[in-house]
Amino acid sequence: MHITDNNGVRLYSFESPAFESVTTFVTTRHNDTRMAEPRGNFNLGLYCGDDEATVENNLQQLCTALGISRAQLFYPRQVHGHKVLTIDHDFVALPYDKQLAALDGIDAIITNVPHIAIAVTTADCVPVILYDAEHRAIAAIHAGWRGTVQEILRHTIACMQQQFGTCASHIYAAIGPCIGVDAYEVGDEVIDAMRKAGFDIDSITIRNPQSGKMHIDLAAANADLLLRCGVDLMNIEVCGICTHRNSNDFYSVRALGNETGRFLSGVMMK
Repeated sequence: MHITDNNGVRLYSFESPAFESVTTFVTTRHNDTRMAEPRGNFNLGLYCGDDEATVENNLQQLCTALGISRAQLFYPRQVHGHKVLTIDHDFVALPYDKQLAALDGIDAIITNVPHIAIAVTTADCVPVILYDAEHRAIAAIHAGWRGTVQEILRHTIACMQQQFGTCASHIYAAIGPCIGVDAYEVGDEVIDAMRKAGFDIDSITIRNPQSGKMHIDLAAANADLLLRCGVDLMNIEVCGICTHRNSNDFYSVRALGNETGRFLSGVMMK
């Protein structure tokens, strides 16, 4: 991933040449003047108990760095489900309170409207960005283990196919910073759920030799799901950044606690 500093806001972007005609961005913890834990350092999560005015100030800084207004940035109140919301011109024209109501309970956003940024908040879960260059459509997806089991990527691609005519083989995908396999210990119920959902457990897990506990590679599981949906392997970029190991740069619930902040991963068509 590339690192840039836009008006004092440090942003990562994906490297694939396929994303040159869109703006991709992943925020970090480095911009806020408030440094106190657990939600200091540029928290962008409106739904993790932080002061709303502080978060909105941070969001405004991000929008300035992206060259858009605050009204052009959309992200959902996620619930670890598989619901997908289409943002069209009618949605953009709605009053702010109605937009917030529509975004509640959503874990993926798709759009073909240019000059608006769509994003998801994470702090260990997997953020996934999709771009259909043929039909000029984009998606931002939040995939924790529950969303992965519910195949939220498949639901999102199906919605893109229905709304925009997207063909999976023409999709470019990017998997952003998330918890790495070494840090992601899970219980048997998670392994059972992943197995029932059709994942090859041997290819996405390791067993910790000291604890005997199983660990899941959640990024690999979502890359596998993209392949099963018909996305070409050469069109999938996995950044490989572990949020737990790099919690100085990215929020991580497992490293920093449940009350920590959230960073944004998003995309915008130029």
